[in-house]
Amino acid sequence: MADEAVEVEPEAAAAEAPRQRHHARRVGKWALGIAGALVLLIVAAALLLNTPIGQRALTDRIAAQTLPNGLNIRIGRIEGNLYGKAVLRDVRLSDPKGVFATIPRAEVDWRPTAWLRNTLDIRSFAARRATLLRVPEFRPGDPDAPILPGFDISIDRLTIDNLTLAAGIAGPQAQRVDLDGEVQVTDGRLLVDSRGRFGRSDSYAFRIDAEPDGNDFDLGLDYRAAADGPVAQMLGADAAWRAQIGGEGTWQQWNGRALVRRDGERFAAFRLTNRSGLFRLLGQAYPGEMLTGPLAALAGNAVSIDAAARIDDRQLDGRYIVLGRGLDLRANGLIDLGENLADDLVIAASLRRPLTIAGTRLEQTRLDATVDGSFTDLSIDHNLRVGRLVSGTTQLAGLVQQGAASYDGTRWTLPLDARVARVRTGTAMLDPRLVNGRATGVIRLTGTRLDSDRLRIAFPNTNGDITLAGDLSRGTYRVDGMVNAQQLVLEDVGRANGSAKITLDIGGPTPWALVAGISARIAPVSNATLANLAGNSIAVRGGLNLGANRPITFNRLVVDGSRLDMVLDGRVQGGRTTLAGRGRQADYGPFTVEAAITGAGPRATLVFANPYPAAGLRDVRVVLEPSGNGFRIATSGQSTLGPFDGVLGLTMPSRGPTQVQIDRLTISNTSVTGALTLGSGAVTGNLALAGGGLDGTIALAPRGGGQGLDLDLRARNASFGGATPITLARADIEGQGTLSQANTTFSGTARGAGLSYGTLFIGRFAAQGQLTNGVGQVDASIAGRRASSFALDLNAQFAQSRIAVAARGELAGRRITMPRRAVLTALEGGGWQLAPTQVNFGSGAMVGQGRIGGGDMQLGLQLASMPLSLLDITGADLGLGGTISGIVNYDRGPDGLPRGDARVMVDDLTRSGLVLASRPVDLALVADLSATEFAARAVFRNEEIQRGRLQARIAGLPGGNDLVERLRAGRLFAQMRYQGAAESLWRLAAIEAFDMTGPVSIGADATGTLADPLVRGAVTSDNLRVRSSLSGTDIRNVRLRGTFNGSRLAIRSFAGKADNGGDISGSGTVDLAGLGERVQGQFLRVRGPRLDLRAAARNAHLLDANGLSATVTGPLRIVSDGIGGTIAGRVRIDEASWQLGSAASANRLPRIATREINVPDDIGPANAASAPWRYLINASADSRIDVRGMGLDSEWGANILLRGTTDAPRIGGRAEVVRGAYSFAGTRFELTRGIISFDENVPIDPRLDIAAETTTTGLTVDVRVTGNAQEPQIDFTSVPSLPEEEILARLLFGGSITTLSATDALQLGAAVASLRGGGGMDPINRLRSAIGLDRLRIVPADPALRRETGVALGKNIGRRFYVEIVTDGRGYSATALEFRVTNWLSLLATVSTVGRQSAVAKVSRDY
Repeated sequence: MADEAVEVEPEAAAAEAPRQRHHARRVGKWALGIAGALVLLIVAAALLLNTPIGQRALTDRIAAQTLPNGLNIRIGRIEGNLYGKAVLRDVRLSDPKGVFATIPRAEVDWRPTAWLRNTLDIRSFAARRATLLRVPEFRPGDPDAPILPGFDISIDRLTIDNLTLAAGIAGPQAQRVDLDGEVQVTDGRLLVDSRGRFGRSDSYAFRIDAEPDGNDFDLGLDYRAAADGPVAQMLGADAAWRAQIGGEGTWQQWNGRALVRRDGERFAAFRLTNRSGLFRLLGQAYPGEMLTGPLAALAGNAVSIDAAARIDDRQLDGRYIVLGRGLDLRANGLIDLGENLADDLVIAASLRRPLTIAGTRLEQTRLDATVDGSFTDLSIDHNLRVGRLVSGTTQLAGLVQQGAASYDGTRWTLPLDARVARVRTGTAMLDPRLVNGRATGVIRLTGTRLDSDRLRIAFPNTNGDITLAGDLSRGTYRVDGMVNAQQLVLEDVGRANGSAKITLDIGGPTPWALVAGISARIAPVSNATLANLAGNSIAVRGGLNLGANRPITFNRLVVDGSRLDMVLDGRVQGGRTTLAGRGRQADYGPFTVEAAITGAGPRATLVFANPYPAAGLRDVRVVLEPSGNGFRIATSGQSTLGPFDGVLGLTMPSRGPTQVQIDRLTISNTSVTGALTLGSGAVTGNLALAGGGLDGTIALAPRGGGQGLDLDLRARNASFGGATPITLARADIEGQGTLSQANTTFSGTARGAGLSYGTLFIGRFAAQGQLTNGVGQVDASIAGRRASSFALDLNAQFAQSRIAVAARGELAGRRITMPRRAVLTALEGGGWQLAPTQVNFGSGAMVGQGRIGGGDMQLGLQLASMPLSLLDITGADLGLGGTISGIVNYDRGPDGLPRGDARVMVDDLTRSGLVLASRPVDLALVADLSATEFAARAVFRNEEIQRGRLQARIAGLPGGNDLVERLRAGRLFAQMRYQGAAESLWRLAAIEAFDMTGPVSIGADATGTLADPLVRGAVTSDNLRVRSSLSGTDIRNVRLRGTFNGSRLAIRSFAGKADNGGDISGSGTVDLAGLGERVQGQFLRVRGPRLDLRAAARNAHLLDANGLSATVTGPLRIVSDGIGGTIAGRVRIDEASWQLGSAASANRLPRIATREINVPDDIGPANAASAPWRYLINASADSRIDVRGMGLDSEWGANILLRGTTDAPRIGGRAEVVRGAYSFAGTRFELTRGIISFDENVPIDPRLDIAAETTTTGLTVDVRVTGNAQEPQIDFTSVPSLPEEEILARLLFGGSITTLSATDALQLGAAVASLRGGGGMDPINRLRSAIGLDRLRIVPADPALRRETGVALGKNIGRRFYVEIVTDGRGYSATALEFRVTNWLSLLATVSTVGRQSAVAKVSRDY
């Protein structure tokens, strides 16, 4: 159908033609009408816009618009014709930060109709009195907008009249700018002609006129800048400048020149040419001191520039070369400023010599790049090669970065793909690993903001993931990320795996700063010494800080191993490294370290709190510092042998052996001197010991291809003043030997007596032995006392890889036997295997076997009815009774942590003290110990215990070799349920001061730790009885209520009745925190509970002992820190009595302060008393203190202060007599005055001021006692006045001195001499000494015994017996015998002729 023609009738066509023409005329009329209306509307709008209303609307519209770059224009008002000449008032220009320029008046004359020709036609424009407040900061504009406009510009006259540049824009002072000019920019011509002044002194004239079609070209510039002008200030150069450009020719061939002078000297000179639009600049610049830093290094003294480009239709197509001393920059390609694009712009830049930027040196560096694409879609293919990059001690070799960077008009994007052949840091353990590295990721730059996606840096076995952020405007950058390393080889240490979280800041207050958090682990540790100190695995974590112009510091660097925990802080600055920290080592305990490493060498100070408890080492300080060819070592501290202090010199000459010189070394009172030379195979030298009762030598010398040793030591009354003093009465030790691989021999003897150490006393010891290559025999014998006496004989047979030991002896009177020898067999890996060995003690037996030494220990014990008294050998004087049966296993593995289990039964467990003995209790115990947990369950049984159960679990045990401390630190869960007699538990604690009986109920659950337990539960009783045999206290019907809260037992209330019916009540706390911790590192001395008990007594009889009785009212308080304590109170004495003579009745024989001399060496000293408590008691009474006995019957009042300790009490205050009488020799004296004054600052020795009088046989006698109680002064006077001898004769014998017998006269003379302070004749003592007696005294007559005045004669027989005979020569005689069982227990027996016999036990002990 499309190919078919449509035929139209000619008549129809003819008729249709007129109708079409009519229709076209109608459409044309309508079109003309509409066009006319639009024209009229536009003309009307234009006319309306030029009215004041329209102008206001226009200014509002302009103010409401903001260009994409942030420019906003506000016009106050418009005057004149919008389409011709107009005046703009109050023009304000703003950027995103606010107003940056103001123009009070702008005059414009333009022709808007020129837009129809694509031309901006301004006949004139003038800005008057404008001010530029600051340099504007616009947002990025339209990236697609052309750099040069796409329309013609015609400004016939441009005037800037009195423009003010604010201070800081062009120098520190405000500047004025004035200029006039003309601008013509068309397709065929460029004309800029301008003249002006800048500031007060700078001026310029510039003209360019280029018209290719007319073959015209002219270029000229003349700028003059004064040395103090704004241009010089902006350049930062105190110099005058002049720039001139000139030339001649046409568009097709123009030749010109450019010359810049600085202070008249040539600064730059160029030849300029134009060849029909091909422009070229060729010449040199001489920047000199204008450039500094990296730019000066790149430029050098002269910079050569050769640039040639064809400029056509806003396009620059050319080549560019810049050559400086350190830079070779070349580029060629097309830049289209009309289309905003670059077309294959090739850039090649290389460093002609090394360049240093911010401390980083670049060597052999070259960049090749191709820039292509529009300015909104720019691609830069590049290849950057750096032969070597050096920053500090870090060097990068073979660095290559290649890829294609891009720019989308707002953001630069750089895909990072960099490789480095090798990195050298100067660290031997790192550098071999830092090879063939690679960095990948993406870096972006938006405006001045720099950021990145995850950047990954990878080396073999080392990698890192980091992010980059920065601000180019501020010059600040930050790198964050994590760096990981695997299998890092630390020479002679081990292999490490770890990571570091780093933050690197560049710019800002400091050029750069790095903060790193390090976490690493070394496992396994290959260095045997380090592994022994720290463990097979060591974890390290902490913070590291370093940066420019600041020291390298590390904060809380934590070193954590199975055997070592340490925290260090330190810094590296100016060639000096300092360290300070603290830690704990499994064998040596806690320590602190301070060290410094300088050019002179290392200096270190180490302080160990308790490095070797077995030797009693405490507070050991070691100071190491350089000295000459070696080091000076100063050391001090405490040891079992006492304090030590010394200085040693270690000399290590470059050619010669190492020498150790003991400049000074003192151990307690013994000095050690000598020098040692460390040879290749042996040590040579002599050590001499002298002082403190110890003398001898230790000689070292090469012998038989090995080390020879000769030992010769002698002790005579040697003493060492450690925490527990050591004394040695006598010892001789000799030995000699040779240590070598081929032959090892040693022989020696040791004999001694009188070795005392705390509660251990060795009366005698002897040993001798000889070994040759591990074969030989050692015999030893030892006897002494530790709580109980012991004696032991040992024989050890040594053979190759085998030791057989036999022993026999006794302890506390019970035999110790071994049915067969204990056999130890050496193991291949080290250590010894103990074959099953039986030891019998008393009626019990123990079989042990296992493995010891070699880094681990396994021991199994089978017990059968083994007496618990064996534990007294520890020296704790436990007083335990009963027997133990069961199985105990112990295992300590290579990690040093003990493990074990126990299944035992204790039958008839008791604990006995001096006064109290506990009731027998049967105890069943099951316990298990692993490396991390301890669990135990115990059940108590006897007829008085209804329920007794204790179970505990301690989990999370920390590392370390001190099991007690580990148990104290673990997580605790324990339960105790007890209901029964209080004495069954109380007496097991062996608290002798008082006894507690009666029913008690205890229910408690404990969590937390043993060191700081959290206990919940209660203690209740309704009928306790508290008694003290020492003070005579007896409190009955005690009602007790207590609850546990945390680590404290809060005793809410207790109340009871004294034996006189008085009341005592109170409350308090018992704190279990710290229970069981060792005191000053002593194994057997542990902290008890902390006490704070408050009580109130009301007319309560609390004291009734040794003839002293007291009833008091007032508050009392007992406070203890678990070691010692204080007994305090402020009481009123309601009633008291003191029966003189009763307190001393148990001590009938006198106690004389003596010092034994010539004591046999095997006799040990008495054990010291326990630690004392402090007194802080005030007591007062106006009267009712009765003192009776020994002839005295009196009543006193007192105000007494009791101070000091239980070992050394002190009394202050005074006592005054109320009434009283004293009977002496049948005569009664009435007390007329009595004052006793005490001073609490000195031992008890009160001052006396006592007066009494009596009347007998017409004689009035006054006696006055003054002075101190230790040395009283007694004076007798009488009325009428008589001599003292006559007064005493009448008082003692009832008659005058002239009637006395010879014996009476001797006794009277001794009495008078004694009253007068001693001296003079003392016939009694002279007679005692002459006949060899230990005691001789005159005893008075005693009618009850039918004894007249007699004589007592006493004699010590040995150290344990004392015999005394008393006779009056008239038929009466008596014999007294004392046998000293111990130093505190004696048996006394008396037989007399009057038929009286007695036997008593005398107890004398300190509490």
